[in-house]
Amino acid sequence: MKTEALFIAYNGAVPIPVTIRDSLRSTTTGDQGSSTNGYAEMADDVPMIVFLVAELADAKHGSIFSVAPGEAYRVERTFPPNDITRKAEVVRLSDSEAAGLPVPEAQP
Repeated sequence: MKTEALFIAYNGAVPIPVTIRDSLRSTTTGDQGSSTNGYAEMADDVPMIVFLVAELADAKHGSIFSVAPGEAYRVERTFPPNDITRKAEVVRLSDSEAAGLPVPEAQP
């Protein structure tokens, strides 16, 4: 599902309007796959944001995607472009961290 967002490269930067998609990547930690000794495995969902390279060439560590009041994501790392898109592994900001960030609806 496409969502409008503002990309904020650093504190004080001019927000750039972008279209994003969010997704989850599942990872498994614990058992290495070859053990039958009953070691526990943990599944973890890692939030990802997919964006168009034509709108934004890259998103550096620490930059922000602001989606709505109280909803914003900090980039942890990006992956190489996949044709016209690029993925970023993100962390959702707390309500207090996201407070006051510009959101797409507030842009002229």
